[in-house]
Amino acid sequence: MNRTLRAVIMVLTSACTGDGTGPTPGVPVAYPSGGTTLAGLAAVALLNDSRIDLITVDRDGGSIRLLPGRAGGAFGEAVGLTAGDDPIQATAGDVNGDGVPDLIVMRHLVNTLSVQLGLGGGALAPRVDYPLRNHGNRVVVVDLNGDGLGDLVAAHDGSGQPIYLTVFLGSRTGELHQLQELGTDYFTTEDLVAGDFDGDGHPDVAVATSDPRAAVLVFHGLGTGELAAPVALPTVPAHAGVSDGTTALATGDLNGDGLDDIVNVCFDLTNQLVVRLATASGAGFAAPVVTPLASPVDVALGDLDGDGRLDAVAANLLTGTVSVLHGKGDGTFEPARDWPVGSEPLALAVFDFDGDGLADIAATDLVDHAIRVLLSKRN
Repeated sequence: MNRTLRAVIMVLTSACTGDGTGPTPGVPVAYPSGGTTLAGLAAVALLNDSRIDLITVDRDGGSIRLLPGRAGGAFGEAVGLTAGDDPIQATAGDVNGDGVPDLIVMRHLVNTLSVQLGLGGGALAPRVDYPLRNHGNRVVVVDLNGDGLGDLVAAHDGSGQPIYLTVFLGSRTGELHQLQELGTDYFTTEDLVAGDFDGDGHPDVAVATSDPRAAVLVFHGLGTGELAAPVALPTVPAHAGVSDGTTALATGDLNGDGLDDIVNVCFDLTNQLVVRLATASGAGFAAPVVTPLASPVDVALGDLDGDGRLDAVAANLLTGTVSVLHGKGDGTFEPARDWPVGSEPLALAVFDFDGDGLADIAATDLVDHAIRVLLSKRN
C-alpha cells in the first residue's frame, strides 16, 4: 500500500456519493476562499491541532488559501499564506521527522519547489527554495528510502517538453538533498501520485501525461530513494492519438490483493474513467477498463460508505457535479451517480472531516472560487 506519511498528511483528491444503498452527500456548504484562480486542493493537518485543514493555491494572488478545520466537519474563515510567485500546487508532509507538518509549494513558471518547515501551532519557518530544471507542475510526499522522513518527488516540464522527475530526500535538519533527476521521452505532466504497485514494499510513483503515446508513466522505487526508468502504460484504444491525455490520477488497492491499482480520468474529447489493476505477479497491470463520465477533471479513491472498500470519485467540470462509483471490492464499481456541487468543480479532496467514519467531499469551484464541503450522511 501507499507509504506516504499518512499520520501527518492525508492527501486524497476525490469526492463522494452513493449508488442508492450507501451514504449520500448532504447539501454543499460554501466557504469563500478569498482567491480568484484556484489550483488544486489538499486535506492536510497543517495547523497540527488534530483537525484536518484544507489548502488550495490562488495562482493570481500568489498565495495559499487555508481553511482551518473546525468541530463537526466545519471550516473557519480562509487565511492567506505567502507562497511566492506563480504557485501551482500546495501540500504538506514531515520532511524532517519532528512530527510537525511542513508546507510544500510547487511554483510553476519560476521553476522552483519551496518548503516552509512547520514550527508547531501553525507557525512556519521562512521559505527555502529549491531550483528545478524546468516549469514545476506537481509534487508528492513519500518515504522513498524507508528512513521515516518525507521525501519529495517533483515533476517538471515545459509546455510540450519532456518530463523530468527530481527526487529530494528529507533530512533531520529539514534541508532537502537532491538525489536523482530522471528525464523521459514523454511530455507534459498532468498529475503525480505514489503507491506500491508491485508489492515489494518500496513506494513507486505514477505520472499522468498529456502525451498521446502513454496515459501514465510508472517509476518503480528501488528502496534507496532512487526511481527506476519509467514504464509507459498505453492509452486505451478509444483514447489513442488524442492530445488531451490523462487529466488526473488516484491510487489504492481496489481488489484487496495488497497491490495498489491506478485510476485515471481523461477530460474533453474522451471523458472517461480508466481502471488499471496491478497484476498479482507484480509485473505490470491488467488491460484497462473504461467507464464513460460527464466531464471528469479530477479523481480520487476513498472509502465513502464505510464498507472497507475503496470507491472512486470524479469531478465533472462542465456539469457542476461529482460522480461517485462505489467499489465492489474486486476492482470493479457500481454504476456512477452524480451529485451537484457548485457550478464548475475543478479540484477535489476527500477525508472524514467530521469523524463519523464516512469520507466527506470538498471541491473548489472555477466560477465563484469557493470551496464547497459535502458531509456524507447515512440513509
